[in-house]
Amino acid sequence: MTPLKAIVTLIAAMDEDRLLATEHGIPWKLPQDTTHFRNYTRDKWLLLGRHTFAEMRGWFRQGHTPLVLTSQRSFAPEIGRAVASVPQAIALTEQAGQRELVVCGGGQVYQAAMPYADQLVITRVHHRFPSDGKRVLFPAWKAEEWRETERTDFAVDSEHPWAFSIVTLLRVRW
Repeated sequence: MTPLKAIVTLIAAMDEDRLLATEHGIPWKLPQDTTHFRNYTRDKWLLLGRHTFAEMRGWFRQGHTPLVLTSQRSFAPEIGRAVASVPQAIALTEQAGQRELVVCGGGQVYQAAMPYADQLVITRVHHRFPSDGKRVLFPAWKAEEWRETERTDFAVDSEHPWAFSIVTLLRVRW
């Protein structure tokens, strides 16, 4: 039996300049986006870099299978598996009969996974955050290669100091 082809989804929150984080971490707190992220990733296989994996310790729930992309052959995560490449992560996901591999960051992992992406689930924070140091950016993508299929806009309110939109984009296959 041929394994099911898994779609590859990159899920990320970024500002208007594609900023994911600064040296001090993520510069916003958006509870509705956090809920969206948790709901979207529930019971899915996740691809993360070592730093993102470390930052998310204690967050993983039953049903999550984190795959940690690393070049350190000796790295053994306490949950999930280490992988050496995006194709290896996709292959493991498919062999397990999973329908989707969700890429959760960081910046280098998004960059490595972008050529394989079928879908982007982007939270766009409608603000430009300053940074005087390290900036982690989401990779640029060619708009003509993607089609927006869903959008939900959120206004500023007492829990959300910045407006934001959650947008789903599907890769256009020629």
